Amino acid sequence: MPETTLQDANAIADQLVAWRRHLHAHPEISGQEEQTARYIADELERMGYETERRIGDTHGLTANLRVNDRPALALRADFDALPIQEENEVEYASRNAGAMHACGHDAHTAMLLGAAAILKEKKDQLRRSVRFVFQPCEEAYPGGAAPMIAGGVLNNVDAIFGIHISSQLQPGELGTRAGAIMSAVNDFGITIHGKGGHAAMPEQCADPIVAAAHVIVALQTITSRSISITDSAVVSVTRINAGTADNVLPESVALRGTIRNLDETVRKHVCKRVKEIAETTALALGTRAEVEIEPGYPVVINDAKAVEQAFAAARLVGFDERKLLPIPPIGGGEDFAYYLQKVPGAFVFLGAGNTDKQCHYPHHHPRFNIDEDMLPWGTALHVQYALSRGA
Repeated sequence: MPETTLQDANAIADQLVAWRRHLHAHPEISGQEEQTARYIADELERMGYETERRIGDTHGLTANLRVNDRPALALRADFDALPIQEENEVEYASRNAGAMHACGHDAHTAMLLGAAAILKEKKDQLRRSVRFVFQPCEEAYPGGAAPMIAGGVLNNVDAIFGIHISSQLQPGELGTRAGAIMSAVNDFGITIHGKGGHAAMPEQCADPIVAAAHVIVALQTITSRSISITDSAVVSVTRINAGTADNVLPESVALRGTIRNLDETVRKHVCKRVKEIAETTALALGTRAEVEIEPGYPVVINDAKAVEQAFAAARLVGFDERKLLPIPPIGGGEDFAYYLQKVPGAFVFLGAGNTDKQCHYPHHHPRFNIDEDMLPWGTALHVQYALSRGA
C-alpha cells in the first residue's frame, strides 16, 4: 500500500509542533515581522530551498520547488500576530508583551513549512512547480497580499490554495464553499460636531450626544430598508467616545464601526448610505457629521472548480466525507481575496477546536489556542493539493 500524505505528515508531527510553538512564543504584530521572516527563511534554507525575501517591500518571502516551466501552484500561509496580551498558561505562551498569535497564523506557517519539507522529498511525483508563499501583515489593512502580488509573487502561477485554522470547527472538519466565503470590510469613523455647554441648559447647546444616538439608530435602517431581501450586510457601531463630566454637554462625539457584506455593488451602496444618513440626521438635529469610510479588504471569492479540487484532495488525505462541510459565508475579512482576484483558488477552514483541550475560545481572544493534533492534517492537505495538480 503506498504511503499517504497524512502518514508523511504524521512522521514529522513533532517538528510541526516545534515550529508552531516557537512561532507562538515569539509573535510579531503586523508590519514588524522581521525576526519571524528570518526564522521561516532559515528553516526553508535548511531544507535546501533558495528563498526570496522582502517581496513587495514587506517581510514576505517565497520559496520555489521547480519542476517545469508550466504555471505553478501557490500555497500560502500568513505569519503576523495580533496586538493582544496572551492569557494562556502554557510553556509556549507569548514572550513578547502585548503580542499574541490569537488567530492561528503560527499554525498556518508550521503547516506550510511541513509541506515544503515533505514535497522536497516528493519532487519526482510533482507535475507542476510549487511556490510556497509566506505572507506578513494579514491582520492590518492594507495587508501583505497586495504588495506581494505587486512584487511578483503570482508571476507564472495559475492557482492558489490557503488553509485557515478554525477553533469553531471540530477536529477533522474541513469547511469551505464556492463563491463568496468571507466578507468585504470597511471600517468607518463619524465625528458629530455640536455646541457644548451646561447640561442644565440644553436649549443653549446643540447636543451631539442626542444626535449621535439618532445616527446610531438610523444606521440600522440600512440593512432593513436600503438593501434587497436577496442581499446582506452588517453595519455595527462598535465605539462611542464623548464627554468629560456629568453636568457638561460635550462639543463632539466620536463613533467608530464596521461594515461587512458579500457583494461589491452592495458594499458601495451601504458605504454611500452610511455617509448620507449620518450627515442628514446630524444636520436635522442642529449638528454636523464628519464621516470617514476607510478602504478595506474585498470579498473572498472561491473558485468553484478549486473548491472541488480541495475537497477531492481532502478525501485522498483521509478526511471523513461527513466532515467535509459546505459552510455559510463568514463575516470576517481576509486579504487572501487579492490573490483570488488574480488567479483561481480556494480558501478552506480546518477544524482545530477542542473543548477537552481548552481550545474552544474564538479567534482574537486572549485565550485562543488550537488542537495541535490537526497540524499534520493541514500539512497533508497542502501536500496532496500539490501532488494532485495535473500536468
